Amino acid sequence: MAGPLPPAVGGMASVIGALSASSLAQKVDLQLFQTGKTTPEGRTVWQGARTRLQVIQDFWCLLSRQPRPLVHIHTCSGFTYFLDGIFLTIARLRGAPTVLHIHGARFDTFLDGLGLVQRTVARWLARQARAVVVLSDDWRIRLNSRLPGARLHVVANGVPSVGARLVKAAGATPQFLFLGNLGRRKGVHVLLAAAALAKNDWVVDLAGGEEESGFTEWTRGEIKRLGLAGRLRLLGPVVGDAKTKLLQSADGFVLPSLAEGLPMALLEAMAARLPVVVTAVGAMPEVVHDGDQGYLIPPEDAPALADALDRLSANPQARQQMGESAYRTCEQAYGVERMVDALLKVYSQLPTGVTR
Repeated sequence: MAGPLPPAVGGMASVIGALSASSLAQKVDLQLFQTGKTTPEGRTVWQGARTRLQVIQDFWCLLSRQPRPLVHIHTCSGFTYFLDGIFLTIARLRGAPTVLHIHGARFDTFLDGLGLVQRTVARWLARQARAVVVLSDDWRIRLNSRLPGARLHVVANGVPSVGARLVKAAGATPQFLFLGNLGRRKGVHVLLAAAALAKNDWVVDLAGGEEESGFTEWTRGEIKRLGLAGRLRLLGPVVGDAKTKLLQSADGFVLPSLAEGLPMALLEAMAARLPVVVTAVGAMPEVVHDGDQGYLIPPEDAPALADALDRLSANPQARQQMGESAYRTCEQAYGVERMVDALLKVYSQLPTGVTR
């Protein structure tokens, strides 16, 4: 299984981490392979190229054993897709059946923005995989025409149980959690505008790195300019036990994204029994029904976001009921073991013996 490995921040690393800690590691001979960036910031182009060449060489050698292993490559849009295409091509040359697992909120627009040559290569790469995993029925529809000839399989993301919620003092200010890299796509600017419109007492912890360079400083400046220091708190990247504690201590989850796939952060919040406030984009409307697991709002709608957070903050009983509904939905449809079963079904259709 190749991709960016934990403790890297991001959805792909979270998926790989969840799978490596699941029963998949007992049901197949699972070996993880790091394809994510490991060189430090400020490294030279030569250092980056040399490291990448070493990774490619290591991957080639890894596939020398007999019988050939099944290769499961996690990828996303942008230059990363073509870099991962090198590993896909190597697996093909080595005769190893390959699963290409597509993540990312804008993979469709990435493909639409490619020139003729790049689009041809992107489609060819997808056809080289014996199976292409997408995150939802919506994504299968979007990519079916964009990747003609690719063998598409729907496997929704899955998350492990988070554990018991922390007991909080009665009357404590409701605390919402934003979990994701900061950037315009994640709707951080909408959250800031909503916080300025809020009528009730609540706070939001923003946990994550940067999707856009410099966005943390921009966000910090906007918080100061709008006088929201008491309502919005920047925590930076949070992983592992620290992330689990944040989920357990929160009263709700908010993610006002403009574009999404099926964000792991949403599923992690639902597994933690949190009511959620998310936008009707990507696969999120397939997971969240308005008024049931939380509130579903239009993207770029700060008044609707402020109203939803105000309503949740004012009603502890609704938070509990929606949180329990979110947990049941997650357990039934998005637990990590359900994801394991779905992947094993995909694996079983490929010409290799991967199960013990």
